[in-house]
Amino acid sequence: MVDLDMFSEPEEVRRLLKELEDVSKLPPEEVFAYLIELSEAILSLYIVIRDSLPRGYGRVKFSRFVEKKRRQVENMHYLAREIYPEVRPEKKVKFSTSFSIETVGDYLKALRNAIYLESLSLRAFRYLAKFSAERLLFNDLAGEIENNIKELREEIGKVESIEEKLRLSEFIKELVGDRDGRV
Repeated sequence: MVDLDMFSEPEEVRRLLKELEDVSKLPPEEVFAYLIELSEAILSLYIVIRDSLPRGYGRVKFSRFVEKKRRQVENMHYLAREIYPEVRPEKKVKFSTSFSIETVGDYLKALRNAIYLESLSLRAFRYLAKFSAERLLFNDLAGEIENNIKELREEIGKVESIEEKLRLSEFIKELVGDRDGRV
């Protein structure tokens, strides 16, 4: 489940997630409107991650990721105008400006939340692909989301590996410090 404290409007996010839990109860155009809202929320999370990271690898990586997600959202808006002209997302869900990434744990939390949100989006796109005349378009979008999830999982793996090495290094320093008479 996603951490609602990361959002500026937790109740709005709760509503959005509740609607997307069982998309089979909704007409396709409504599912697509919710997917646009969700994708904008994910984009805002990526912006928070990018802006919280120090310059260098992480910030550059997430700058690219933000642009990739922004293109996906723009593409979804274009498709909505073409396929479902009556679709208008209700609100733009934003992440709280008070949420920032200050520790490796915060970074991992944000990445895991992004995976959860992207996975929810993926499920809805697969549903649309299964029951919609625009099957190929929705399968393409699902493929893009799958790639997002894959990249996020790879990033989690890298971060956890680095975190593990740091803990091992600190443990070794403690052991060596004890042998040298230092604590």
